[in-house]
Amino acid sequence: MKPYKIICVALLVCSTAIAQTHRHADGTIHNENHEEVAADSTDTVSENAVDLQETTVVGRQSGTVMSNISLLKTETITTTGLQKLACCNLSETFENSASATISFTDAVSGAKQIQLLGLSGIYSQTMAENIPTMRGLASTYGLSYTPAPWLESIQISKGAASVVNGYESVTGNMNLEFKKPNNTEPLFINLYGDLDQRYEANVTGATKVAKNLWTGLMLSGMYNEKPHDNNGDTFLDMPKTKYINAYNRWLYENEDKGIESRTGIKFLYEDRIAGQDEEHHKKQNITDELYKTFIDNKGLTVENKTGFVVGERPGQSIGIINSFTHYEQNSAFGYKTFNGKQDSYYLNALFSSYFSNTDHRYTTGLSLMYDNFDTEFKDEIPFNQTPLTPINREEVVPGAFFEYTETSINKLTAVVGIRADYNSRFGWLITPRLSAKYDLNEYVIFRASAGRGYRSPNVLAENIGLMASSRNFDLSNINDLDIEKAWNFGGNIAFNIPIWSGRKAKLSLDYYHTSFDNRIVIDTERNRNAVFFYNSDGSKNYANAWQADLSATLFDGFDLFAAFRYNNNRVTYADGTETDQPLISNYRGLVNLSYATNLRRWVFDVTAQFNGKTRLPAQNGYGSEKQYSPAFPVMFAQVTRNSKRFDVYAGAENFLNYKQKEPILNWEQPFSQDFDASQVWGPITGIRIYAGIRLRIGKLN
Repeated sequence: MKPYKIICVALLVCSTAIAQTHRHADGTIHNENHEEVAADSTDTVSENAVDLQETTVVGRQSGTVMSNISLLKTETITTTGLQKLACCNLSETFENSASATISFTDAVSGAKQIQLLGLSGIYSQTMAENIPTMRGLASTYGLSYTPAPWLESIQISKGAASVVNGYESVTGNMNLEFKKPNNTEPLFINLYGDLDQRYEANVTGATKVAKNLWTGLMLSGMYNEKPHDNNGDTFLDMPKTKYINAYNRWLYENEDKGIESRTGIKFLYEDRIAGQDEEHHKKQNITDELYKTFIDNKGLTVENKTGFVVGERPGQSIGIINSFTHYEQNSAFGYKTFNGKQDSYYLNALFSSYFSNTDHRYTTGLSLMYDNFDTEFKDEIPFNQTPLTPINREEVVPGAFFEYTETSINKLTAVVGIRADYNSRFGWLITPRLSAKYDLNEYVIFRASAGRGYRSPNVLAENIGLMASSRNFDLSNINDLDIEKAWNFGGNIAFNIPIWSGRKAKLSLDYYHTSFDNRIVIDTERNRNAVFFYNSDGSKNYANAWQADLSATLFDGFDLFAAFRYNNNRVTYADGTETDQPLISNYRGLVNLSYATNLRRWVFDVTAQFNGKTRLPAQNGYGSEKQYSPAFPVMFAQVTRNSKRFDVYAGAENFLNYKQKEPILNWEQPFSQDFDASQVWGPITGIRIYAGIRLRIGKLN
């Protein structure tokens, strides 16, 4: 075993870990944004509801909350928001989000990707209770592996995130908060089914096993074996899928000793079959060779977080975060195969205290990130003939960080942080970040942030949708790709506007600019039959994102949320051609209307999206005439009947039945040079009608 691996295994066995939410000696808790929250509150309650009774909290909680107190522009999708749609998994929870957009990577695999600030989700850091997740091989399908019924909330922060969490955040941070064993129902069951014969079950349970010890078990499964080809292109609209996911959590909490420890074990298995289905095509007497796609994913994660108060100073604590992940992916797209294994280990050791008083807080510590990728790619298409090519990578990144929080100046909060990491492949990485918030008065809040971010590329795993094509993958530069480097600058103005009957509307305006010093260019436009990967080497590559969002409770039970976002993304190719980034919508409008009767007995939700045009990849070289997709609407509706223990919901997604015409180019000849299923800009499936039930047994632990 290599020395790096021995070190990582030893650290995993010997250390314990802390969540970045610290319980201090004075009984308060501060989260990763340095906000003080009530010790007995959950992460999903609205800002002004922490002391209300349970039924009142549910009644007052908005689906989407734009925080007034967070340092960064933060959008929180609450439990209520997670239930506005069927939301079987994380890839289906962002249709009501102002900040995030979800799209398909291709028209075959069913994989979805998130976009933030107009850039792919690989540039935003995804955390599971402040532990990095969905990295590397798991980045493509990872959104499908987090069931929404397991979650308490999702926080989406824009701009330069805390250096405490590492250097990988470029555009922002998405943090997932799971149900806590000591603050959830002993048993919760969510059953889902739709007219396409997709069935899902999610079960969560928790119990107290000792005085200071709780455990929880979360289970999720999906069965979707019915083949569908509603557009008549002989390809399945969605893959046939079997999936199981399990998550066991343990929580030890001793307030008298100031100790809290959380341990979790996750297991995942998924099997997808897509492309042209043999049984389906026997009925149509199709005897030609079929284009088939097989995807098999397995994952195991072990994590532990422990924090404890030290000394007599309020808020002074020590903690360590540990996480180990093993992930395997085996996939075949026609004649292309991509297989890989990933072992990753994460350690973060922190010390939090203050200088003269609590207006001058700091957090400092050491970290270690270890990644080992063992992957291989092969293309047996006769006109490509790429032999089995191993693409392996090992990185060891020790680092240190310091972050200072200043709150002594009236109405101003400022955080400045810096970290230094040594990457075994790319050398020293210095990451400075700064963020500030100024409360002009109770009606106007200013925010600003700036910072550096880095990201190691995994170009095949992160662009797996391109494998659903006959393109030749040019791997000649694969070992010369540098780490991606970018600066992000931005700001936000939030207004709390009095309207009527003592109510307030929240209006937020923001702008963010991301500029790359080096970006890995995924070039599909030089040659319609190939894809090239290379460094941008300082050429112009940037993204601008403007957004406005408005939320208000217009009258009792009736909530309005509206948002509009405009993107301007530019990419420069190897010959110096500068153009719009392809397959990125230039604008998106969103309106969500929600009405709940007294005690939320009945809840009605309607969401309307209007998605702007998208530049399509050039088919005849860089100088080709630009072509665009049409703008299009997508609408969702759901009605829910709630009771104390039992909820019933039914709804329709994409009920206008809008679909991209011919999402697969040259589908008639799937083994020809011009076959391409990767140019997806709109919905692939049409209307989906579904229903489900939610059952709660027992009181909160």
